[in-house]
Amino acid sequence: MTHFTATVGIPIFCVGFTLDDNLILAGGGGAGRNGVKNKISIYRVDTTKKSLTQIVERELNRDEDAPMSISVHPKEKAMAFGINSAVNKIKAGENENCRKVTRFNKDGTLLATGGTDGVISLLKYPALTPVFPATQFKGHEILDLDFSADGAYLSAVSTQNLWIISTENGRVLELITNPVLNKKKPFEFRTCRFGRGAFVSILYTVVNGEKNRKPFVCMWDTSNWTRIRTLAVGPRPITACAMSNDGRLIAFGSSDMGIRICSSKTLQVLMTIPKVHALPIPSLAFNNDASLLVSASVDATCSVISVPKTFPKNNNFVMLVLALLFLFMAALIQVYQNAEK
Repeated sequence: MTHFTATVGIPIFCVGFTLDDNLILAGGGGAGRNGVKNKISIYRVDTTKKSLTQIVERELNRDEDAPMSISVHPKEKAMAFGINSAVNKIKAGENENCRKVTRFNKDGTLLATGGTDGVISLLKYPALTPVFPATQFKGHEILDLDFSADGAYLSAVSTQNLWIISTENGRVLELITNPVLNKKKPFEFRTCRFGRGAFVSILYTVVNGEKNRKPFVCMWDTSNWTRIRTLAVGPRPITACAMSNDGRLIAFGSSDMGIRICSSKTLQVLMTIPKVHALPIPSLAFNNDASLLVSASVDATCSVISVPKTFPKNNNFVMLVLALLFLFMAALIQVYQNAEK
């Protein structure tokens, strides 16, 4: 496995890939005058030389916030970032931007945004005109958004709620509150992703517990919104999630600074890369053919992982079969010895 880490000079909050597989990194010091600039940069990745070469850099207005989210248009050379306006504009109620989440649908005709104020907007692209009036879920911060493969649904999560919203009229079709797992305290939602490829009928959500409790990934049947599978993934809360374009792989970054690549079919952990960064991971992205997975952190580093085409089989299953075979042979020997007496 090829894995290398590069220092990029500023805290990174969001990552993505262009259509031609160049890497997009965005972040900075945020609003104010702390000396750390807010930037959007595009790099060429060379896994042989284990290096990043900067192609383009765009420095943002120093009064604006750092980019906190990115969505790359699936067909055009366009990107949507979530960036707050200047502090004085926010105080005046003139924040023209989106603090947290941006997401294009599969064919790039719709753009959804969600903010810390609980407002979700659905816009036509490229006109950026509303499909329906913005919806506000007061008292909630929108942490993540995603479109179903056919574009009919928009999923959104706050720590407390999962909403399934019709993209036709903005009506909430389903509301799921904090899931209670293992008969313990309620967990908190963190991310949501609709499946792709063979898994379009599944919605994946990450739910985190308290600091020392394992996080879980839940799979939901989109025909009736029932939970069909729940599995613990790693020992510490999950901070970032990414899915490959073919829907086969789903990756998670955790507060233990590790990354786990899982099967979307079973949620089995296929690969673990421990201690990738010195600080938690806010963003992950697969490239277009899922041969690379990139993570970034507020520690101003970017990590590039080469993803194998195939993964070793689950050794736990092999050990179980061997153990059962051993017990079977022991039983046969016992039967034979009793027959000889």
